[in-house]
Amino acid sequence: MDKKRLILLEKAFEAEVRAALHGSQLHMMQTKSKLAETLVEEGRLSRCKVKVSGVTVEGFELTHFGRMEYCMTCDDMPNVTVRGAPLTEL
Repeated sequence: MDKKRLILLEKAFEAEVRAALHGSQLHMMQTKSKLAETLVEEGRLSRCKVKVSGVTVEGFELTHFGRMEYCMTCDDMPNVTVRGAPLTEL
């Protein structure tokens, strides 16, 4: 996968994580990039619509395939500790 595709998948992943951490309904990425449409055709992204306070917001979200492919490009987790215990043991 080329760097441009990877950057777009990373932005979509970041949008999901940010929404989860902040309890937001807007878990999608918004872009006018033609590459996003290409990623939809490849099955890595999908178009989505969310209605918030009567306003429809459109964007792109990761598919399971896109999420898996993005996560497989990530390096192994560094040695992170949470409350004194390694994160891998929690």
